[in-house]
Amino acid sequence: MTKKALEPLEFLGNRKPLSETELAYMKVIWAHPEGISSDDIYRQFPNAQGTKSTILFRISDKGYVNVIREGRHFLYSPQITELQYNQALMQAAMKKTFGIAQLPNFIAAFCGKKELSEDAKKRLDSFLKELEHD
Repeated sequence: MTKKALEPLEFLGNRKPLSETELAYMKVIWAHPEGISSDDIYRQFPNAQGTKSTILFRISDKGYVNVIREGRHFLYSPQITELQYNQALMQAAMKKTFGIAQLPNFIAAFCGKKELSEDAKKRLDSFLKELEHD
C-alpha cells in the first residue's frame, strides 16, 4: 500500500503539512519561541544523529522554522505558532470535508443559511476575539 501525499496547506502559504515525526520535533521548537539549539533538540529524541538532522532539515525545508548557524550547531526558531498551524489544519479539513474554509460560512451552513447577516458576523467576530483573549 502506498502512502498518500498530504495536500499543501493553502492557509499557510501552501506549506506541506508536517509528518507525525516532524510534528513531534516541531512541538519542541514551539515550546522555545526564542529559539532552541540543535543539541537541545537532539537530546530529546532517541533517533540516530543523522535521522535527527534529516528531520530538522525537512522541517526547515517546509518553511516552518528559521535556522541560524552558531559555530558547529544550529539555532531553530518557529516561523509560525502552533496555533496558526492547528488553525490551518482545521481550515483544510473543513474545506476538504464541507467545501467551506471560512468559519462564518461554515457556521451559516451549519445553521441552514446561505450566509450570516452583518450583525451575526460582527457578533461572531466579537466572540472569537473574546475567546482569543481568554
